[in-house]
Amino acid sequence: CLKMTMAMKKKVKISFNKSFKDANRTKKRYRVMKGSAGSGKSVNVAQDYIKKLSNKKYEGANLLCIRKVDVSNRHSTFSELKAAIIRMFGSDYESVWKINESTMTMKCLCTGSEIIFRGMQHEKDREKLKSITFEQGKLTWIWIEEATELYEADIDILDDRLRGRLSNPNLYYQITMTFNPVSAQHWIKKKYFDYKDDDIFTHHS
Repeated sequence: CLKMTMAMKKKVKISFNKSFKDANRTKKRYRVMKGSAGSGKSVNVAQDYIKKLSNKKYEGANLLCIRKVDVSNRHSTFSELKAAIIRMFGSDYESVWKINESTMTMKCLCTGSEIIFRGMQHEKDREKLKSITFEQGKLTWIWIEEATELYEADIDILDDRLRGRLSNPNLYYQITMTFNPVSAQHWIKKKYFDYKDDDIFTHHS
């Protein structure tokens, strides 16, 4: 934590787009965010997660990033999160976050929170999700980038992974979906935008 404190003092100040203020504050189970390319939704989500996972307040939290094809994470979610870490902690980022490029894993050295990356293209990918464990805490947050590529059944499998009692009262279960605007017939629109529920937060940027 001392290393983190020193790094925080030297960090580059991070600014958040005010239009995402409510999205970053919501604790609803489903955070569904659509927006055109360049709207900043993915940059915002990455910064939001790094800020929270670096904070002792959310100790015990862990993040799973999902793309339909596993390798697609490298140039999307992994790159966005790495960039957020570097922006936030500058040249001292390695004293706060351990980033393993080969295994595509990230770990905050102060909180113990981890970030892992998976795909859902094949049945074996879905099976692997059932055995995910972390050294500390539980899987609390899931970020699905380009969520429109997934089937509704894929989301149901992921949703089922977020269960059980959380020892830290500041933690909450949440699935974040980011994607470009979709057809009016797409299941995501019907399930999350056309249907109102207290567990659903929607955002259009």
